[in-house]
Amino acid sequence: MKINKLINDKAIQKQFIKYLLVGGSTAVFELILYTFLRRVICLDLSLANVIAVIISTILNFVINRGWAFKTASNLNRSIMLYLILFFLNTLFSTKAIIVLVKFGVLDVLAKFITMCMITMWNFVLYRKIIFK
Repeated sequence: MKINKLINDKAIQKQFIKYLLVGGSTAVFELILYTFLRRVICLDLSLANVIAVIISTILNFVINRGWAFKTASNLNRSIMLYLILFFLNTLFSTKAIIVLVKFGVLDVLAKFITMCMITMWNFVLYRKIIFK
């Protein structure tokens, strides 16, 4: 029943599209920044990932809070929960990239794969917990 509501609710669909636009644009920004830091600046992959994630996460929070989720919820609460999720996502993505690279996956592709995985669970967490 809840799955049908999620699929058929126009407001949720609109919010999800906005979320994807924000997430997609900040993901592209993050991937470009990561690639720049790795290929041009020649940073270690872990450091490049952390820097790219931090900068894109700040941008993502500001746009999602003000546009996609249009929340007036407690800013401090949202920031705290967002930072916890950010930490967990960063830890996951950094470790996953390292593991995938060890298995022969190109680091940029490994980065992209982890970004897709994080996108899947973030919408639900943003909607139900962070921007509620």
